Amino acid sequence: MIIQILSNFFDEGYLKKNVDFLISSFFSGSNVAFRREIFKDIGLYDVNCATGEDQDICIRIANSKWELYFQPKAIIGHKCRKTIKAFIKQWYNYGLHHPYIFKKHNLKSLVVYLRKKKMKRGILYKRSIYKKRFPLYVVIFVSPFLVMNLFLLLTILSALLGFNIPAIILGLVTLGIGIYYFKPDIQIKHLWQMIEFIFIRYAVNLALLIGGLLGGAKLKMIYINATLDYTTRDSK
Repeated sequence: MIIQILSNFFDEGYLKKNVDFLISSFFSGSNVAFRREIFKDIGLYDVNCATGEDQDICIRIANSKWELYFQPKAIIGHKCRKTIKAFIKQWYNYGLHHPYIFKKHNLKSLVVYLRKKKMKRGILYKRSIYKKRFPLYVVIFVSPFLVMNLFLLLTILSALLGFNIPAIILGLVTLGIGIYYFKPDIQIKHLWQMIEFIFIRYAVNLALLIGGLLGGAKLKMIYINATLDYTTRDSK
C-alpha cells in the first residue's frame, strides 16, 4: 500500500530524498501545493495514473532540483467513503493501479521488502532483496497479512488432500499469526466494534492484495502490495 509506506510522521522541514522511491515520502494530492515553476521543469501530472498521481509527481520532484517541505499545521478536513463497500472498492483500485507507478519508475528487477518491527519516521518497510536485470518486474512486500494467508491456504490444501496432522499444525500456526496481526483490533469490552474492525481491515487488505496481483498481471509483472497492518503506536 503506497499510502501506508510513504505516509510520514515527520516534524516540520524538508523531506529527505530517498534513493528507493517506494519508501520515499510524498504528499497526498488532497493537501498539497506546488510552485508553478515546478511544472515547467518536470511536466504536469501523469494522466495515465488512475491512482497514485500524487506519488508519481512527488517522485519526479524528488529527482529534480526542487524540494518537498512538510508543514504539520496545514490541516484540512477530508471526507472518507460513506459505505464499507465503497471503502473496499477504493482500496482495491489502489492495489489495481499501484503497479503502474512501480513499472514507470523502475527497470526490470526483483525487489522484496520486509516489514520493520517498529516504524521510524513514517517508514514501515525496508528493502531486503534487490536484483537488477531480472527477467520480470517483481515487487513483494512481506507483511503479517500475506504470511497469515499463505499459511491459511496451505492449511486448507493439506486438509483437502487428507493430510490431517500437517493441516492441524499449519492451522495452529495460522491462528498464531492471525492473533498477532489482529492484536491491535482485539477489544473484548467492545465485542461488536472489534468484529467490525477485524472484518473491515481484513476485507480492505484482501482487496488491496487482489487488486495488486490483477493490476500487475495486466502489466506482465508480479506485484504484491503492502497492507494496512500498523497502528499509531508504530509511529512513536
